[in-house]
Amino acid sequence: MANVDTPVEVGFAEFVARLMSEVFDSVITSQVDQDQRYAEMYAAAALSEDEYGRRNITDDDVAAELAGLFPPRQEDKGRESAVYTGSFYQPAGSDELESPPLETVLGITLSKNDLGEEDGRFVLTESAVDLVVGAARKLMAARLLGVVRQIMARGLPRVVVDSGRVNGKLTFHLTTGDESRADVDSDEPGIAAAAPVSAASRTAVVRPLPFGSIKNVFTIPRARILPNVKVMVKQADDRSPQSSQVKANVYGEVEITFKTIT
Repeated sequence: MANVDTPVEVGFAEFVARLMSEVFDSVITSQVDQDQRYAEMYAAAALSEDEYGRRNITDDDVAAELAGLFPPRQEDKGRESAVYTGSFYQPAGSDELESPPLETVLGITLSKNDLGEEDGRFVLTESAVDLVVGAARKLMAARLLGVVRQIMARGLPRVVVDSGRVNGKLTFHLTTGDESRADVDSDEPGIAAAAPVSAASRTAVVRPLPFGSIKNVFTIPRARILPNVKVMVKQADDRSPQSSQVKANVYGEVEITFKTIT
């Protein structure tokens, strides 16, 4: 049920109706959500790595990936990674290792047009950084798409709700008005009219039939009708400070068991 700051007092019938309605809504919402996720995964599995990366991998995701692949060096103080415009870049040579190792990790080769010079050293230009970001995004997309396609190949699991049980702690009390009692007289032939019986009685009334009858007939008094009485319920909370002050006829639980039929 919906969360409220103060438990709301409602009639018992209204409470049960609302509870079952929200259980139904929850089951349907769960099924719709599952179907939507299945459709999204099927659509994602059909995308190319470039398209998947553009749709599902943000710039922040790529920045975090670059920080893990190319952590900042000593000269990159204050930077999240070693890849940024103006970053020093050392191409691989006979006596030098590539730094940062862009070609080794991402498989890209930078041309002279992608590099600038500063203090006699190569630096990454904006175009070089764009190439690195694009390659990192594609690498992430390939990894994630591999997971999606592997799940699709195994078959997607489905959670189906076929039965369940709802328990709720409640306080019950009665609201009463003028009470009336239904007549318990009977006009059926062969049965004597029963005397008025209180609602609390649990004893059957026996009336003999006329002479010649082969058995007695038990006439059960009708239940006492209280048209103005209504059972009211309120959600109970033992942790609530006002629990000790709650005035209720009964403090207990309601258990509703349900199953779904399709």
